[in-house]
This record gives sequence, structure tokens and C-alpha cells, in this order.
Amino acid sequence: MWEALVVRAALRVGESILVHGGAGGVGHVAIQVAKAMGAMVFTTVRDTNVDFVRNMGADVVIDYEEEDYVDVILRETDGHGVDVVFDTIGGNTLSRSPDALAQLGRVVSIVDITQPQNLVEAWGKNASYHFVFTRQNRGKLDELSALVARGQLRPHVGAVYSLADIPVAHALLESPKNGLQGKIAIAVEPQAHLVSVNI
Repeated sequence: MWEALVVRAALRVGESILVHGGAGGVGHVAIQVAKAMGAMVFTTVRDTNVDFVRNMGADVVIDYEEEDYVDVILRETDGHGVDVVFDTIGGNTLSRSPDALAQLGRVVSIVDITQPQNLVEAWGKNASYHFVFTRQNRGKLDELSALVARGQLRPHVGAVYSLADIPVAHALLESPKNGLQGKIAIAVEPQAHLVSVNI
């Protein structure tokens, strides 16, 4: 997360960002980090998650089942577009992201590319693309811990499973309309510590 928004996107105070999948395990944290950095946050969710992402700090919430996110962003920004797109979805969502970008915008994705990308729109805006697959980094985790300590980051656990139920957790995450908000945690016995996972 820190690598994507701070290092690669270089998100700055006063800029705008679109977080695709704002109610997910990564998305809801991205909203909070972007707000802590002083950005205006747009996000896409289905209607059942609108209140959740507003509570996380999203400024403009787009129900992607009812509205086209590109149309909403262009309307809300007077045709300017957002400075950064943070993609947690991939596929067609990633392909269309340049349509919502401002000139010199940045797209950061944490998802493998499963289809060829048409970069003509991005080229016309002189956009940059970053694909981030991070490793553990103490410094970045310390920065996120500081946000938690200041109350600017509240990770949300949407479901808890035992180690024996990891296949069930996998199946839930892989279903496209799983209704999850936030992270899935695994309760490790016997101390019942919660371990957050991005499966």
C-alpha cells in the first residue's frame, strides 16, 4: 500500500485519487491512507458498501453497478480527471482507467495483467503506469503503524476463519460478488491471534 501510493504514485496533498474496489481488504486501507495524505478520494463500490467507504473517508462514492465511474469522475472534476488511479480489480477496470485520468496522471495496479492493455488514451495524457507487487518492508510498515497510532487508519476485519477453514476463505475471496468489507483474518489457535491475510 505504502509503496503504491507514496513511492510509485507520489500522491500529494490536494491531489485526487480513484480507488477501485474501495470496500475490499486493500481498498479500504488505501482510502484511509490517501485521506491521511491530504487527497480527495473517489472510490467504486456496490450500493451495499456505500456507507462503509464513506466511514473510511471517501469523498465521492460511485456505485459501479448503477453509474459509469469515468462519467462520474469527469462530471465531478469538470472534465479534468483524477491525478491517480489505484487499481485493485484489473481486467476491463484497469483498461478503462486512463479515461478517468488527468493530464500527467498515474495509474498504479496491484493486479496481474490478464489481458492486453490499450495504452492510446494513457499515451495521449502522458500518463505513467506502475505495477506493484510488494515485499515486507519495515520502514513502510512503521509509517502505516504511525497512521494507526494517530487514528487515521482503522483496518476493518470483515470475516474471521480458523486455519482449518482456509479453503472456505479462499472460495469466498474468489467469488466475484462475495459481499466482504475489509480484510479476512485467520484465527491462529490456541492463542486465537488474528492474522490478516491477502489471499
